[in-house]
Amino acid sequence: PIFTISRSSRKGSKLLRRIHEEKLDYHFQPIVSALDGSVYAYEALMRVNMPVLKGPEQVLQVAKEESCLHDVERLTVFKASEAFVRLKKDGHIHGDELLFLNSISSQYLTDEESREYIARYPDLQDQLVVEVTESENLDPEILEKKRHFPGFKGIFALDDYGSGYSNEKTLLSLSPHYIKLDISIIHSIDTDVSKQQLASYIISYAHLHDIQIIAEGIETSAELLKVLELGADLLQGYYLARPAAVPEAIDPEAVKYIQKFQKAHRAAVKN
Repeated sequence: PIFTISRSSRKGSKLLRRIHEEKLDYHFQPIVSALDGSVYAYEALMRVNMPVLKGPEQVLQVAKEESCLHDVERLTVFKASEAFVRLKKDGHIHGDELLFLNSISSQYLTDEESREYIARYPDLQDQLVVEVTESENLDPEILEKKRHFPGFKGIFALDDYGSGYSNEKTLLSLSPHYIKLDISIIHSIDTDVSKQQLASYIISYAHLHDIQIIAEGIETSAELLKVLELGADLLQGYYLARPAAVPEAIDPEAVKYIQKFQKAHRAAVKN
């Protein structure tokens, strides 16, 4: 239902109407294994077709101003899951891949919403990874609410690490299973020694603590090969596959590079 809205903001009014009509869409981008180029997971990414709002960042900013962040959080969880289940049913994805859901740091589902989610998607909860961006401080109480979402295994990913927002405090409190190296680190990492050193340090720390590293924002074969050399576990970016309503296949050239690299690496280790 469309709620009666008495907001002064034109952007906010349109956003609220779109939210209450549940018309935000979600596309999926593959997260790829660095071992063989197979699909490991899909990240659900918000898409909105509105003249005044072009991207998720703008949506979240206006939603914050209009006090409807919870509506965005709820719709992301439910609508992205609905789309993912439909893709499984239609055979567009195999079905055992993980689903990365972006979560707003300050929001969590109510008990009633949690029960509704379990009822709708009882077989999906083991595949959920909650992705948190530390653009605002993580409240410990809210974090525990997220961690103990009914049926959720507590698997977190820390997004945009190295962007200037994420820090050691967030890393320690979240205890993520995955860290996503920010695109600002990955961009031109093949030619930037400082970025290579930073990525190497983060990867070493992560592996010491059984955390998997996702290199996101890979756009060239050179960037791909460099993050493989540095030891990234998982890969994401336009060079591999773009986000789409029906997920695209991984680019064959990218898969070839991954498999060729790993074959050479195994041979070097053997010798």
